[in-house]
Amino acid sequence: MSDIFKATSEQNFAIAEAQKGQSFKVIAYAGTGKTTTLKLISDAMPQRRGMYLAFNKAIATEAQHKFHRNVDCRTFHSLAFRSVPRGITDKLRLPRLSPSFIAKEYRLEPITLRRLMGGRYERYALMPSRLASLVANAVSYFCSTSSQYPAPRHIQAPSWLHPDDIESLQKHLYPAVERRWLESIDQSHQAGIGHDIYLKLWALSSPIIPADYVLFDEAQDADPLMLGILLRQRSTQVIYVGDAHQQIYAWRGAVNAMQQMPLPESRLTTSFRFGESIAEVANSLLGALNETVPLLGNPEMRSSVVNKPHTKMRDAILCRTNARAMELLLSGLVQGDKVSLQADHAKLNRFVDAASLLKQGKRVVDVPELAWFNSWHDVHEYCETNDGSDIKPLVKLVDDHGTEPLKKALAKITPIEQADYVISTAHKAKGLEWNRVHIEDDYQFKINGLEHKISDEELRLLYVACTRAKLSLNIHHIYDLIQQLKIKTPLKAQITA
Repeated sequence: MSDIFKATSEQNFAIAEAQKGQSFKVIAYAGTGKTTTLKLISDAMPQRRGMYLAFNKAIATEAQHKFHRNVDCRTFHSLAFRSVPRGITDKLRLPRLSPSFIAKEYRLEPITLRRLMGGRYERYALMPSRLASLVANAVSYFCSTSSQYPAPRHIQAPSWLHPDDIESLQKHLYPAVERRWLESIDQSHQAGIGHDIYLKLWALSSPIIPADYVLFDEAQDADPLMLGILLRQRSTQVIYVGDAHQQIYAWRGAVNAMQQMPLPESRLTTSFRFGESIAEVANSLLGALNETVPLLGNPEMRSSVVNKPHTKMRDAILCRTNARAMELLLSGLVQGDKVSLQADHAKLNRFVDAASLLKQGKRVVDVPELAWFNSWHDVHEYCETNDGSDIKPLVKLVDDHGTEPLKKALAKITPIEQADYVISTAHKAKGLEWNRVHIEDDYQFKINGLEHKISDEELRLLYVACTRAKLSLNIHHIYDLIQQLKIKTPLKAQITA
C-alpha cells in the first residue's frame, strides 16, 4: 500500500470518491497520471470485483499487467463476443458482401437525383453499387447508436444532395437497410459480418456487466451505444475517466460523456509529463475552449517552448492531415533522413490506389472519399466545394507527385525504433509522448490583425498535439495564435495559500 502514501491530494480525493460506491467522473488532463490513479482506486477496493474497459485490445492487455487480479481488463467487444450466440460470431470468418454483390442481390436500380456543384444543382445518377454502400454504411451507423431498430434516418446521404432528395432516398433505401440488418443477425445467412454487428446485438440484450464497479477509460470517446450500455448498469458503480478536451473523434459518432454526464466529479490537473511552460501553451487553448480550471505543469520538470523554423532537434513532427504527413515523408526521404510515419498507412495506400484507378477511368468502391466519382475530373470539381476541402490536400499530393512515387515513399518508411524522427498526425499521436515535438503548419485557423478565428474542434486537436511534448515544444507555426489566445482567454493557475 506504499503507493497510496505517495498519491497526490487530487488522487486521494478520487480514491475517497470511489470508496463511496457511487458513480462519478474523473476529469484527467493530458499526462496527469490517469492509469496510475485508476490503479490506486482499485488497490483501495481490493475485495470488490472491478472491470476496466478500454477501446482497444492492446490497451486492455497492457492494463491487465498493472491492476490486481480482482480487476478484469477488457474491451466492450470482448465482453460482447463471449455473450452472443456462437452462430453469430462464426459469421466473422465468412466472406463479406461487396457493394456490387448487394446491389445485384437486392436488385437496386440507378436513381437520378440533384447534387450541388459549383453553386447550382445538377442531375446526378447514383449507381447501384453506391446505393449498396449507403445501405451497408447505414447498418454500421445504426450499430453505433442507442436505437433499438434501424430507421431511415440512419442512412447518411452525402450533404451535397438536395435536401428533398435526401429524404426520398432514405425512404427508398430503408427496406434494403432493414433487410441487411436482419440478414446480419441471422445465424443461417451465409454472409460475413463486422465486429459492430455482434456488439450491437449484445447491447440490445440489455447486458449486465459482471463487476461491482467499472473503470471506463477515455470516456470522452464513447459512442451512444457504449454509453447506453453503461447507463443501464443500475446496480454497478461506473467511474468515467477522460478529458473532454481530448475528444477528437466526433466525426466517428463519439459523444462527449465527460461533459454530458450529470455526475459528481474529481479532477487530475497536474501533469507528470511536462513542465510549466508547455502547460501554459495548453492553458491558452483550454481557455479558448471555455475551460475555467487550469492545467498545472510538473514543478520538477524543466520544459521549454521554442519559436524556431524547422530545426533538426525534434523527435516528432505533428501534422493535422495525412496529406501533410506524406509531404514531409517525401521531403525527408529526399534529404536521406530515416523517417517513420505514425499515420494511417493503409488508408493512404488505399487512397493512392483508388486515385490511380480513377485516373485510368475505372470505378472505385472501397474508398469512401472517392467512391462517389466517375472520373478524376469529377474529384477536382468536388475539391472546389466546401465539402471537398477535406480531400483537397490529398488530391493535390497525387497531382504534384503521381501515384507511383507516393507508393514507393510509403514502402520506404523506417520502423519507429530505428528512425531519426517520427511524422504523425495529431489524431494518431493521441496517447503517445516524445521528448521534442514540432507542431506543423497545416492546422486550420485565421489571424487578421488582433483577431483570430478557430473552431473548437481545431483547438482540441492542437491541445492534444501540444501536450505530447515532454521537454521541448516548437510552436513556430502557431506562435501568433497562441500569443493572441493568451491575451484573449487567460487561464492561469490559481495560487492558493
